[in-house]
Amino acid sequence: MEADYPDLLPNASELEASYYKRTGVYPMHGTIVVKDSVLAEHPWIAKSLYDAFDQAKKEWLARLDAGEATAASDKKYLELRKIVGHDPLPYGLQANLKTIETLEATAFRQGLTPRRMSINELFVDPLAR
Repeated sequence: MEADYPDLLPNASELEASYYKRTGVYPMHGTIVVKDSVLAEHPWIAKSLYDAFDQAKKEWLARLDAGEATAASDKKYLELRKIVGHDPLPYGLQANLKTIETLEATAFRQGLTPRRMSINELFVDPLAR
């Protein structure tokens, strides 16, 4: 069953496109969380998770390209491609660095974090393991 997440603003798509044009930032749509203790004991997990999700996304992108992915969410991501390019859900630190840096600075400015934090404190780079 597909969840329905209504936009907060009626012209959200236009606002997102405008913000992306001005800043190069399009919010990430999620993260995968693994406990530090699990990664310490099984350091291969981060890369294995990344590889599994990346392979699934490659297959999904191929279905989008072929016109075979036709769910409402697929149509949303086809529209998003017009704003952000071929891959509407980029994975990895490098692909999301500008967004992560903006998120970190905003979290600090809003008092959600006690101090400025480095990217390496916040995220594990599965491609660097």
